[in-house]
Parts: sequence; C-alpha cells; structure tokens
Amino acid sequence: MANEKKQYQTAGRRALLSYLKKYTTETPRTAEEIYLGLSCGERAPGRSSVYRMLGELSAAGTVRKCRAEGEGYAYQFVGAEGDCHGHFHLQCLSCGRISHLKCACGTEISAHLLKTHGFLVDCGRSVLFGTCAACAVGGEAHG
Repeated sequence: MANEKKQYQTAGRRALLSYLKKYTTETPRTAEEIYLGLSCGERAPGRSSVYRMLGELSAAGTVRKCRAEGEGYAYQFVGAEGDCHGHFHLQCLSCGRISHLKCACGTEISAHLLKTHGFLVDCGRSVLFGTCAACAVGGEAHG
C-alpha cells in the first residue's frame, strides 16, 4: 500500500474523465485525439498530462488500452466497475466501435483453448476484429 499513488481529482483529470465517458465508451480514441478533443475546453490539461493520466487510468483499469489502427494505442473508458474484464470484445475495422461479447460462446472458446491448447485467455484484453452489422449493411465490410 505504501507504493499506491493517490490520484487527485484535479480539473484536468475531471475534464479527461468526462471526455472519456462521453466519447470513448464505444469507439476508442488515440491519446492525441483525446488531447485535441480536450484542448478547446477551459482548463484543458496539457499534452503530457493527458498521456500521463491515460497511463494511470489504464493501470487502474478505468481505461482499456488497445492497439490502434497502424501503430500506437487507443483508449476506451470502461469505468470503475470493471465491466470489461470477464468477456471478449468485438472491434469493427470500419468504424472502430468496440462492443462486448457477453454470451456463452466466449466462455466456450476460453474453456476450449485452456483444455485443448493449455492456453489461459485474458478475456478482458481479448479483442476479435471484423465488421459490425451496421458497416456490413452499409457495404464497408473488411475481410
């Protein structure tokens, strides 16, 4: 407990959390996109503060860090309840939206991988990539 760092609720941290809740619950954004989105507001945190706070929130489990298109990372708000830890995620390659796979097939896949291949899946960090129904209907399917 001596190594735990107190996270102060500064105006910048409140602004960042508010932005993340509003804009990244379904579609992750890069740190630079988040910084640019915050930069037009009052009391906007600086670029290095945004990157630092995203790292802290990711370590705390409030924000999920995932690979972005190309190189780098994107961030998605998951909240304090840790709703993203027990299931797979589906990320659309067209629109970037992430949805939760909260059905038995995720459990079945995990059980199969453990029993047959000796591989223990970290479901909260597992993302399946493809095309969501809306993009498939709109003709934006990736394969």
